[in-house]
Formats: sequence, C-alpha cells, structure tokens
Amino acid sequence: MSFIAAVTFALIAAAAPQTAAASPAPSSASASAPMSAAPARPQWLLSREGPRVVFRGALNPASGAALALALSDESVEGLVIDSGGGDENAALDAAEVILARRLPVTVRGQCTSACANAVFAAGATRTIERAGFVSFHHSSPVIEANYQKLNEAVPDEIARGARRLRALYAARGVDPGILACAAAQIGLSDIQTQVTIPGEATPRAAWLSRHSLWLPHEATLRRYGLDFTRWGRPPSRRDVLARLRPPNPRAVVFGGAGDCVSG
Repeated sequence: MSFIAAVTFALIAAAAPQTAAASPAPSSASASAPMSAAPARPQWLLSREGPRVVFRGALNPASGAALALALSDESVEGLVIDSGGGDENAALDAAEVILARRLPVTVRGQCTSACANAVFAAGATRTIERAGFVSFHHSSPVIEANYQKLNEAVPDEIARGARRLRALYAARGVDPGILACAAAQIGLSDIQTQVTIPGEATPRAAWLSRHSLWLPHEATLRRYGLDFTRWGRPPSRRDVLARLRPPNPRAVVFGGAGDCVSG
C-alpha cells in the first residue's frame, strides 16, 4: 500500500465497499470440516452505461490501471464515478487519460480524497448528481511541503505524485491553492505519527489532522477553477455522514463560501 493510500486508510473511513468478515472457526466437534467464509465484496467495480464508463469503489494501482485502460477506449465519451479515493498516483493514471481525451466527469455519490484531487479536477466538464459531493483532505503537494519544511527527504512516490498533480492542474487551469486550503480546513499539521494499516504489521508515517474531510462550499470549488453543473439537490449533512464508517460528525468540516478567500 502506498503512503497516500496508507494515510487515507488511517485518517478517513469513506464509504468504500468493505470486505465481509470471515465466519467463526468450526468447533472441536467439527474440526475436520473445511472452514467457510462469507464472500468478499469487491473493492471496486467497473462497468459501462452507454458511452460512459462507470467506476465505483477504491482507487488503487489495480483499479487505477483498469480505469485508465477503460477510458482509453475510443468509444468512451465520459466517466461516472463514486469513490472514496485511495492512492493518488493510481487516480492520476486515470486522470491523465481524462485530461488527454478531454472527457467529462460525473460524480454519482461521492468523490473524495484522490478522486477529488485528481479525477474530478481532470474533467473537461464536471457534473455532480443529486445529493453527490466532492471532499478533500491531504494531497501529495502538501505532504511534500511538510517533508521539505522538516528538512527531510521526500519519498519518491510523494514527489512523483506532486509533480503529476501540479502538471494536471496547470493543464486544466485549476488553482492548486485549493489543496493548501483543504489542508488548512482539516487542520493538517507537520507533525507525524505512526499508524497501523489493516493487513500490515509495520506501522507507517502519517500526518496528524484535527478532522478527516473538508466538504468545500460550491462557491469555493468554482473560485479555484473547479467549475461544475449540479443535477438535483445539494447533499445534506445526513447524506454526507451516511457515507462515513462510522458516521462521525466531527470528522467532516462543512465548508463555507468564504473559506480560504485570501489563500
């Protein structure tokens, strides 16, 4: 798991499909019987909706590569996405295809973390469907700046992600200041901690923050160059919190129109 994905798993619990728990071990009376487990739900799903690709779930190296390949098909005319994010460089694999092919992006549900940083930003046009939302927390350029501030070597993956993301924003005319704004809103500090990622034994470095997600006001998105069209009503707090596991109101900062106006 990458550093960006590790921080995502540690600092947010977005509503990506979860793996089902295994069934209890058999009793001693049936110890010779094979153990069974509930089928695991896929972490991501890729499908077609007419000329559009539909992606749901986590962005990781495998899903990012599959999504980029699907979007490269000349018959594809856009992307519909519902993702809690994940690996930023994996998201950039898809985002760079979106940028090159000038594809529209539609958010159906949520577009959080790496989805917001890269995929949403890459869209030639952007649409958010009924009750859908876009939310941010950390990003590779901000984490890179934290390492530099501490005079520490920047991990290659972070440096690569920061370069790619800055190039994407420049090409699309998006102000990268929204990433610094997001870090300020969640209270991302330059203090590191150690977190243990599910399925891994060795703790990883992560950056402390007061909150998990920033849900920017729609005026803020537009001010930073992330223009979009909304179809249907905006999300309520209940809509947003229902996508978190657990639905912790303190985890989300609901932004105002004046956020980071001087940033």
